[in-house]
Amino acid sequence: MKALIMGGGMSGLAAAVNLLEQGIEVEIIEADEIFGGRANSWLDEDGDMIDNALHVFFPYYVNLIAFFKKMGISQNILWKSTDFYFAQENGHQPVLHFPNLPAPLHAGVAFSKLARDIKGVSLWKMAPAALPMAWSMGASKSELDEMDELSLGEWARRFGPWEAFKLIEPATHGLTFTPKYAISAKVMMNWVHKISASPEVARIGFANGGLGEIWVGSCLDYIKKKGGVYAAKQAVTAIDIEDGKVTGVTVEGSQKKTADIYVSAMSPYALRKILPAAAFRYDYFQDLTFFENAPSLSIQLWFDRKLTDIDVTFFSMDCIFNTYADLSNVLPHIFKGGSMFEMVLSPADATRHLPDEIIFEKTLADIKRLFPAAREATVKKWKVVRERQGVYRAFPGMERHRPYQRSPLSNLYLTGDYTKTHVSSGGMEAAIWTANKCAELIAQDKLNKQLALNTEFKMPAWNRLVRPSVMAAAGLAGLKIGRSVLRFLKR
Repeated sequence: MKALIMGGGMSGLAAAVNLLEQGIEVEIIEADEIFGGRANSWLDEDGDMIDNALHVFFPYYVNLIAFFKKMGISQNILWKSTDFYFAQENGHQPVLHFPNLPAPLHAGVAFSKLARDIKGVSLWKMAPAALPMAWSMGASKSELDEMDELSLGEWARRFGPWEAFKLIEPATHGLTFTPKYAISAKVMMNWVHKISASPEVARIGFANGGLGEIWVGSCLDYIKKKGGVYAAKQAVTAIDIEDGKVTGVTVEGSQKKTADIYVSAMSPYALRKILPAAAFRYDYFQDLTFFENAPSLSIQLWFDRKLTDIDVTFFSMDCIFNTYADLSNVLPHIFKGGSMFEMVLSPADATRHLPDEIIFEKTLADIKRLFPAAREATVKKWKVVRERQGVYRAFPGMERHRPYQRSPLSNLYLTGDYTKTHVSSGGMEAAIWTANKCAELIAQDKLNKQLALNTEFKMPAWNRLVRPSVMAAAGLAGLKIGRSVLRFLKR
């Protein structure tokens, strides 16, 4: 039995590994010149490492971590401290530090100290965010699902001014590439829900080298060792359907390929272009038309001196960039000498239309505002990265359009971070989860075998206590305010 996997990103490669382990013959083809998809890196003409974006890992990526362990590469994740720095004007750098306290105290202390130290947003404006943010920490799956009907902006304004939630704006832009009025509230509250699980889960990890370098080659070696075959520059241009199944695909205009099982690990935009008209008689495939790209860019800048010694993630508000790191501190064995900033530029709906030179000038101006040392530094090199960017835009209500991995065609399956999963709106963990689910369904349908490849991230027991604790705290605060008012009136 042969499976043809169309798409060689993280989900496609993981699906290939999974199916080979079940004794299925695998051929995987990729339209791009390299494998890895969005989770990638490469060397430029000078031999310098270029990432398509700043990728970070979280400990709640349990299926991604398990996959890396299976590939023997989990040591390639460098876990950092539980600190997130906010770079502000003239070198002011308040920090979101999750102390080693029992959850949810660790999150309460972290956000309280950040709110106290941050500039530009008054404490009284941020205060209204405390109750709904704490409420989301104890949210159930069904409650998070209900939040998908609202944008983050709509949800936030139920509780106060947007400034109350401004602290999560850089993370929103860095994770989703989408402004608050267009992103589902569920997406960000799911992230808050996860990182509030414990101090350990709030840590972030970086790839120990180029992201593509640390995992793509290992997957391809594994596929080859197991007898699978792979080829790049093999774009699928048409899919043939007859009698409720796929009968073959056309590659690069004329080459025909056939298999018993077909797995699409392509983006929804690529897949919908090559499906025949008849496929769209199924509501399942009509859902693909709801997906839109959330554009992003990244920029890397090499300086002749150090601008900072911080080796974790930076956030910034009201800049052309939002999430970034000085990789000369994160990976000093690779980026030697002065600072090398890698910065996410998002949402990039307008920025992407600017010339690279203008993007660089705007970025450098913002860096000089935030990092005084940059005012005397020289930029040795810079690179705006446009390749392999973007994720699907998780508009409110998009969850209902994410397709299940088993299609209505008897031998076509879908995988990819845009397909149906509860773990996140997209990204690396969703890519692995959906690849695992795809393999489970194929094993069930074609091999009459039950597999359980996915692992659930377990929220701690304290999660059930958040709501009562929040209500008790709010009640005590209300009682204290009430007493103060009564004392005032009795004067």
